[in-house]
Amino acid sequence: MVLDTDTISYHLRGIESVKDNFIKYRHELASTTINYAELVYGLKKRDNKKYLPQVELIFDNIIVYDFDRKSAKLFGELKSNMQNRGIVVADMDLMIASIAIANSEKLISNNLKHFSKIDILEVESWI
Repeated sequence: MVLDTDTISYHLRGIESVKDNFIKYRHELASTTINYAELVYGLKKRDNKKYLPQVELIFDNIIVYDFDRKSAKLFGELKSNMQNRGIVVADMDLMIASIAIANSEKLISNNLKHFSKIDILEVESWI
């Protein structure tokens, strides 16, 4: 289960349903280097050092997938196919989706509006 940036943010803010699922699925949790970058950027942008140690702890204890060659190839194929059909998804979101698909993982995100545009991606919200 690949945790999207928003899901990790909800966990940090103490949203019960997310916290409960973090415990329930603790041995299956993963995320990506893209999500890590988004979280660090968001915290630095807001000068919010409070959550950075918690982010580090989360990423130290889950599987972290990279945007590797397999993910990059899938990204290119998806982006081209979607663009030809007039479907637009932000590159960072498409990179995250590509990583999840390449690793046969479900994406856990509340951003269903964007991610549901990607036909072959399984998405679930914990909110």
